[in-house]
This record gives sequence, C-alpha cells and structure tokens, in this order.
Amino acid sequence: MWISTFRIIALFSAVCFTLAGHPLKAAEPPEEKDGLLVKILEDSYQASCNDVDRLRDYYRPDAQIIHDGRQTTLDETIKEIKESIRPLQDLRCTYQPRVKTSRIGAEIAYLIVRETIRLAARSVEPRDIHQICSYIFVRDGSRWKIVTDHCSTIPGETV
Repeated sequence: MWISTFRIIALFSAVCFTLAGHPLKAAEPPEEKDGLLVKILEDSYQASCNDVDRLRDYYRPDAQIIHDGRQTTLDETIKEIKESIRPLQDLRCTYQPRVKTSRIGAEIAYLIVRETIRLAARSVEPRDIHQICSYIFVRDGSRWKIVTDHCSTIPGETV
C-alpha cells in the first residue's frame, strides 16, 4: 500500500517537474501573441455590441462559456445577448483588458485577464462591469479561437 502511494506521488512529481521544466514554445515572442489574443478579445466584445452573430468568428462552435457560475453554449450566449440588447438604442461598448498572466504555445494558449467593460446606450446610464476572466485559445487552422471563456464579476470594484 505504502509503495503504491509512493509511486503515485513520484509519478505525479515527475510529471509536474517535466512540465515546469519544458515551457510551451511559441512561434513568435509572447508579447506579440498576447497582443494578438487581446485583439481577438477586443474584437469579440465589439461584435457582442454591434453584430452578435460575428462571435462565431472568434469562438469555436463547441466553446464552453461560463459567466458567474452559469454555463452556456455559444448559440445560447448569442441568443441571450441579442435579447438583452434589442431594446437598447445606440449601444456603445468599451473594453479595457489588463493581462495578468499568459502562457502561449504553438497550438494552445491561455490568458488571465482583469476586464472593465463600459456599456452605454441612449436611454440608459453608463454601466461599468469589472471581471476576472480566464480564456483558453486553440489554433484553428491559421487562426486562434476561444474554446473556454470563464469570467466572474467583481461587484463594486473600481479599476
């Protein structure tokens, strides 16, 4: 019993040390890819404000979207956004990301981002939303696509 537990711990340790010692190699400098991935996020937020169906350009069809503990599919998310912005006139969205950490590989990447989103419309007071998000991207042909979008709202925070 003790020996098998020891083997499991040794195997787990070896895997952790192996992964820690061999970071994913990027084809281009991380700062450039961070910028590319942030641009994808910025464009997807603008799409959610102006042309919700364009979110399909930035997310894989099987993407997992989890906001404040509620999981939805891309199709459900698009439908919900359309319904919520339909009554708003002259909707304007401002997206301010701050990348906290990232890991960029040749085929997979993740970003942890603190976000401030400002929503404004003609008949509604502007509203700021603060959240912390983790995004996982995968290479889909020559483009990066979001496969996981997991955000939690930070109530009452000023950034």
